[in-house]
Formats: sequence, C-alpha cells, structure tokens
Amino acid sequence: MLSPVTPGLPVSAHSVLDVVPQLPGQSAAAALRETAEVAQAADDLGYRRFWLGEQHGVRGVGSATPAVLAAVLAARTDRIRLGAGGVQLTTHQPLVVAEQFAALAAAYPSRIDLGVGQQNGVVASTAAALGGAARDTFPQRLDELCGFLRDGLPGRAHVGDVRLSLAGLPPPVFVLADHPGAAVMAAVRGLPVFLAHHCAAATTAAAVAVYQDHFEASGPTVKPYLAVTVGVVAADSEEEAIIRFAEYVRVKSRLASAPPRATPAELMEVLESPLTGRERGKAERLLDDPGHIVGSRATVVSELGSLVAATGADEAMLVPLAFDGLVRSAILRTIAGGLTRMVRTIPRHAPPLIATA
Repeated sequence: MLSPVTPGLPVSAHSVLDVVPQLPGQSAAAALRETAEVAQAADDLGYRRFWLGEQHGVRGVGSATPAVLAAVLAARTDRIRLGAGGVQLTTHQPLVVAEQFAALAAAYPSRIDLGVGQQNGVVASTAAALGGAARDTFPQRLDELCGFLRDGLPGRAHVGDVRLSLAGLPPPVFVLADHPGAAVMAAVRGLPVFLAHHCAAATTAAAVAVYQDHFEASGPTVKPYLAVTVGVVAADSEEEAIIRFAEYVRVKSRLASAPPRATPAELMEVLESPLTGRERGKAERLLDDPGHIVGSRATVVSELGSLVAATGADEAMLVPLAFDGLVRSAILRTIAGGLTRMVRTIPRHAPPLIATA
C-alpha cells in the first residue's frame, strides 16, 4: 500500500473513462442518456476529459464506436474534452480514424482527443467480424495515423496523393498502453501516454520507467506526459463504497459468465439473486488490486494522491465502477468534493438528448 500524501492535482487534472454500461433490459437510448448525464456531471465539476473506451462483443458495454459517441457527448457538454480511450488501431484503417477525428476537431475546436491502442481481449468470432490486423502492425499504423493528421501524408508507407479530409488543427494523439512495450512506442515518438493501470497494475512501474527512459522530444510533446487510469468507487463511508463495489463485481461477473446465447430476460433472471460467497470473495480480492481504489472520500482522494506521487503522473483518469449512471456521477462528485475544483456557475447551453426510449 502506498503511503498517504496530500493530493497534488486539482480536479482539472483528473479525467474520466467510461464504457457506456448497459444492463439487460435497458434500451440503448437509456444507456446513452445515462452516460451523457455522467459526462455533463464531469463537465460541471471541472474534470479535464471524458473518454469512451472501445470494446466489442462485451456484454453490458455499449462503447463500441467512440468517435460517434464523442460527437454525441460533445454536443451535450460545454467545456470538457471528449475522445477515445482508445481506438483499437489494429481494427481500423488509420486514414479512416484520422478523418473521423479531424472532423470532430473541426466541429469542436480544442475539445477533441484521440487515444489509440492495440486490439485486446476480443473473442475470435468478433475479431474476425471486425477484420482486424495483427497486434504487431500497431507501430506502423500509429505512424500512418500521425502522418495523416500532421500533413495528410502517411508516415512511412507510400499511398499516393492521399489527403486528409477536413484537415485543420489536428487533435492530440495519445497512446493507451497496457504493457511496457506500448509505453516505449509512445516514448520514441514523443507522444503522451495513458497507462492502463486499472487493468494492468502489475506492469505500471515498469511502463513508467521505460517511458521516461526512452522519451524523445522529437514529437509533438516536448517533455514526457504520463497519465494513469484507475478504477474508483467513492462514497460517504467505507462500508457504502465496499457495498457498491461488491454490487458492481456481482453484476459484471454474472454478465461475463452467462451463456453466450442468453436472452435479455434470462440475463435479468440471472442478476436477481443476491451476492454469493464466491462473489464476495472475488470483490475482497479485487480490493487489494492497486488498480482499484474503493472507500470514503478521504480514502480515495488520499490514495489518488499517493498513486500520482508514486508514478509521477501528470494526470489521473478515473474509471467509475458502477453500471448505474447516477452512481457513476455520485462517485465523481464525491471525489471532486475532496479536490481543488471549479464547479460550473453558468447555465448549460447544450440541448438534452432527443431520445426518450
């Protein structure tokens, strides 16, 4: 356990990663509306970014199209930066990704980020349907992407007179790294890196070291810029936070273990029974995972400060661990209450979601 320190970062140096959770029986419109409300809460509280993770074929996760979702949320927020955390670049052609995010950056100047990573954790049938390339093509695709965004030409491969549509001020490119090798890829290109501490905490220390050691200031970032992601549950008391975390683990575990062809009605039935001893044990084990911080406001803020101090991170990206949008918003408010923050004092201009289903 890292020793507690006074948190050194204001809420404006903290960000949010969301995956549009969707429970069985919940409509897509309702899930998206909840995520929009979480993004608006983060905007009001002064968080820096709100990113959408790209996941395919994962039950209970609706964030398969981060570019589309970023556009939806950017239209319904005012200040917070929107983006992907991250686009699976081995699943998409670099030119397509560059054009999507160039268009977003043109529509919402200085509010769009592009985080990219390698395809990871996709079942074989879904990977085949996506038509993805091998993971080892990521460095080449990253160079092409940066080249297209920089000047409309590929970084390393000759593809003729390709020009980027809607080229303008490009969005910054970040590498989402879940292992030290990916951190090196970011470092040698002078790119900022987000370390996936919430799902790969065992490699964080090594990734920090190699990123700092290999960083070259030849890219868009003149000095290393490092952020860490961390799963969080914060509540008024330790007991309430642990109960919420156990509920999250219960739902996530049952959705993951349910039969592949289970219907929404069958999934809802699976979720009805209370927490089992096995699930309680799993939640208790995860409480010891350094990629998760669960507790009262004081505990979470203190441990966030310790994580930032231990890694030298410039930014912490919070992953609120809850399926319910109201709970995710409450987690962000609880944490912001313990940090230096700037809360909205002007009326919101963005319209509400049209969908009501």
